[in-house]
Amino acid sequence: MKISLSLLLAAFRDAPHGRRFEVVRKLRRALAQPAPDATGDCFDIGEFKSFEQFETKYRILATELGYEGKVPAPGEMDFLHAMVDRDDIRHPGGIGSRDYFFLTALVSILAPRRVVEIGTLTGFSAAIIAAAIHRQHDGAGLPSGRNGITVETIDVQTRCLIDETRATGFEIPELIPDLVSTVQVHTGKESDFVRELGARNEFGLAFIDADHRHPWPLLDVLRLEPYVQDGGWILLHDIKLGTYGRDQRQTGQAPEGDTPYGAEWLFDRWPFRKIRSFHIGAIELPSRRDALIPFALRLMEEPFEVTGKAAKRVRRALYQSLTDLV
Repeated sequence: MKISLSLLLAAFRDAPHGRRFEVVRKLRRALAQPAPDATGDCFDIGEFKSFEQFETKYRILATELGYEGKVPAPGEMDFLHAMVDRDDIRHPGGIGSRDYFFLTALVSILAPRRVVEIGTLTGFSAAIIAAAIHRQHDGAGLPSGRNGITVETIDVQTRCLIDETRATGFEIPELIPDLVSTVQVHTGKESDFVRELGARNEFGLAFIDADHRHPWPLLDVLRLEPYVQDGGWILLHDIKLGTYGRDQRQTGQAPEGDTPYGAEWLFDRWPFRKIRSFHIGAIELPSRRDALIPFALRLMEEPFEVTGKAAKRVRRALYQSLTDLV
């Protein structure tokens, strides 16, 4: 990838003090490496439309991930039935059954011991993840987590965005009363708070479902990457939100809420291995961290959906996050 003078100057300006020349030198070296293809290999598992499909697609997904023969853990289907029974009281903004079926399957198959989530909202997805981890580890008599914590979930809001009379993550004790202690909710924080929660390469999986405006999802990925295990996976929600909003407007309908492209652009242009299922996508991190740099810089050329002073702050944070990759 060709390096512009403005790019080098921006990297120099936003690099940590004392490392500026080192960062620019390593950045040039990283960009001199062959760039990955514009789009990576995508495996589309399709929608999980029923309980019968869950078991079938679980096996297909397990084979794709290198766990051929793995089947759902005892109690998995019972838990999902209980979650579906609650669908009539599901809160807006949360993930639907087709998405949490895929989320459950992926967590169950990969069986991470520690997961970090960005965007807690009601805590529904954090509870889904914690329950799947428990069935694979604690439920099988195996240790998991750090000090008993398996899911660290981070949100900028202290009160739930969809119901400010309630605390962020309020659904967790309702959904998994016996596992509440395994989930830690961190409010008033951004994704860079991950550095306070774990060591590098500690988390086996990450889930991002926060601000979808470009380039926030990219910044979240870059901030989490050093703390996710080499070759690990990051899940992204709402990977078709921008297209959904566009299609709604083209047919004269008004979409509910904003429909930014941030998560969609990131997933579609991810140049490494990825898996798609309905509104959720999983991206696999490259073994060489600096391989992300050309991709990130290319995506940063897209017009920011974040505007004003916030755009300036996010741009600076992006360059600072790139330094962690070199």
